[in-house]
Amino acid sequence: MKDFLLGWGDDLRPHVCGDAASTRSLLSDKRQEWFRIFLDLDVPGAYGLSLPKDVQRAGLHTSCCVVTAFDKPDLIAEVRSMGFLGYIVKASPYGEFVRAIGKVLAGERTFPEITGIKAHLAARLTKRQEQLLDCVRRGLSSKEIAARCFLSEGTVNNAINAAMKALGVTSRSHAVAKAIELGLLTISTQDEEPRQGRSTQSAA
Repeated sequence: MKDFLLGWGDDLRPHVCGDAASTRSLLSDKRQEWFRIFLDLDVPGAYGLSLPKDVQRAGLHTSCCVVTAFDKPDLIAEVRSMGFLGYIVKASPYGEFVRAIGKVLAGERTFPEITGIKAHLAARLTKRQEQLLDCVRRGLSSKEIAARCFLSEGTVNNAINAAMKALGVTSRSHAVAKAIELGLLTISTQDEEPRQGRSTQSAA
């Protein structure tokens, strides 16, 4: 990607990061003014849309384009809804890839076409649903979640079932995995209460 951008114009000075931590550090440097940011989703220290969420929180998403191997309608829809400049799939035909990069450099939004009404609707969870799914991620049962969150067990089950429906999945484990992939849940290196052993990147 760096060589590709260097060949695009003499005025571009690409900076390359090899992992999520160095990317976050570089993008948090207020002395830098970024023309465009090209973000890979599959880098060490990142999971799903965790890194794009960080970019969005930093207010840099309108200058950022995701360039990734993941050709998933849910991810594309979510990135589009977050206000990013674009989403480019690495496996696109070369001419299409080049045109997409050119549009992004020109400040034009570009996203792959996705079909079906559901594909255009990014998944949304309430804060309560996110909280309860995070408890599921930590391995807690409905009874344990109810006690921790001061809710009835029925309320917990209803909220988790609603979250599963919103995510379009049929199991709790799939709901957690999809919520993490979409950046709706985050994984920290240290959980508050570990339970039995549980515990891209280029910028231009």
